[in-house]
Amino acid sequence: MIKRTLLVISLLLLATGCGEAPAACDRQCGEIRALFTAPCGSQHSGTPADCAAWVGEVSSMTRQLDESLQGKHVQDDVSEVLPRLMTAVGDFENLKCGVVDVDNVSSTDALQAKCNEALIATRGDLGSLYFSAEVPD
Repeated sequence: MIKRTLLVISLLLLATGCGEAPAACDRQCGEIRALFTAPCGSQHSGTPADCAAWVGEVSSMTRQLDESLQGKHVQDDVSEVLPRLMTAVGDFENLKCGVVDVDNVSSTDALQAKCNEALIATRGDLGSLYFSAEVPD
């Protein structure tokens, strides 16, 4: 368990080139921790429209993390979760869940259901990344 944690943190540090381990981990893991513990993160509160800004922040963090890990050997758990998280965020953004504005009530309900699914997937995948990378408290 400890070896796995150190491996993930080491890989994240090497990928980001942040310097010393504690400071770099604080920066890298801090963003994941903050997003995971935010009201729309692990708390499962808020509608898709309420959580659109949060999903935007998750999207930005996910893209930066993916870019920093390109060409690096990454732990299997992280390499499986990161693409799923990017897909969930992309689904949310492509559905334009921040603003559900459809004239037809049944279309609005269908879109709202898809947005809820994308939000739940984003929360779940972020949680998986949080626990896969064993982000310290």
